[in-house]
Parts: sequence; C-alpha cells; structure tokens
Amino acid sequence: MTQRSVEAEIGLCLLFAAVDGEITEVELGALSDHMGSLLGDDSDPLRLPELVEGELEAIAELGVDDYVANLPKRIAPEHRFEAVRAACVVACADGLAPEEEDIVRQVCEVLDIDADDVIDLVGARRKTGGGTGFPEGGPASLEYT
Repeated sequence: MTQRSVEAEIGLCLLFAAVDGEITEVELGALSDHMGSLLGDDSDPLRLPELVEGELEAIAELGVDDYVANLPKRIAPEHRFEAVRAACVVACADGLAPEEEDIVRQVCEVLDIDADDVIDLVGARRKTGGGTGFPEGGPASLEYT
C-alpha cells in the first residue's frame, strides 16, 4: 500500500469520526489500532499526530465534498471496501451517529461501494436523514475529548 493510500485511509477514519463534531478518545484509540495495522507493528506511534494533522488540514482546505471526491484517486479500487469498513469501525467505536452514517453513505457512493453492506458488516444499523459535513466552523471547530 502506498503512503498516499495510507494517508487517505487515516483521513477517511478522521472524516467519519469527526463529522459529529468531536473525535472521542475511544475513536482515537480505534484509529491508533488501525494505523498500526496500516503501517505495521514497528511503525512509530509518534507519527500519528503528524498524519492526523495533515489529513485534517486537507479536509479543511478542500471541504468535505471535495475531499470525498478525491478519494478515488487516493485509494485503489481493491482497497476501497476494506478502507471504508475500517473507517466505519473507528467511527462506531463510540456508536455510529446519524451524521457519521450520512458521511459513510456519501463516501460509499463516490467509491462505488454498497453502504448497507459496510454498515451491516460493522453492525451499526440506523436510519438517517440527509446532509453531510462538518459542524459549523469546519474541521477547525472539532473538539478532541
């Protein structure tokens, strides 16, 4: 897997987890676990903050819709389902909020993945309304708890 793909998968985890207005410690722990599987056991855990900041900056600069639109260029087709599933697991670490499910569905549409398959596999079924995106104020307004 390329560095660009790894960064995109981390960004996807952040996007799914942050869309409800905060990234909880539980979600950060799940992201850390996932990063270990992406980079290998001998990866430097101190690299996570740099990767997180880089992807949050990209989301803030591009906006959610453009960030999502660029994902097909960053994640190879054969890795897309697993990337979305892993990001959904991170977002579900503290329960899947309706806003999180909305962004999962938006990403799945762009990556040509069946959102229901991912959500069912992760075990996070909810009915949602429309709308996606970060809270007012964008990614900069996120609380890390």
